[in-house]
Amino acid sequence: MWGLLNQKGAQAAVAQTFDSAEPGSPQVTLLASHSATGAATTFAQLRAAVAACPSDSYGGRKATVRYEDLDSAGFPEDTIHIRMTFIEEGSDEPAEVMDRIVARVGVCIVDMLQMGPESYPRLSEGPVLRQIERLRAAQGL
Repeated sequence: MWGLLNQKGAQAAVAQTFDSAEPGSPQVTLLASHSATGAATTFAQLRAAVAACPSDSYGGRKATVRYEDLDSAGFPEDTIHIRMTFIEEGSDEPAEVMDRIVARVGVCIVDMLQMGPESYPRLSEGPVLRQIERLRAAQGL
């Protein structure tokens, strides 16, 4: 996924890894800046790719990808929540869950993720909304 965002004409890209004591805080943030129309085009391609993503099995694990448009207050129109679940062969419980929120904010696409061994970790919307507000302010939106 990040390869798609980064290789489709991004003018600048940055990744940041951090730890926080706040439950649900993102562990990794990925940000790409595009031309005015490039961000919208890339986000549309990302949405289509995620929607077409099949379940897959490899190395004794089954990976399932689900996504939904995130239309909660404060999020831009182009925002999706992606959940990847990894289940070990012979188990019904997830071995690992990765939650991502990806949003287009003007000419930027931000991807914030959290991964953990809990059955259903939830990426908190608060830190993501703070990042979105910073991006809006920086672009005068």
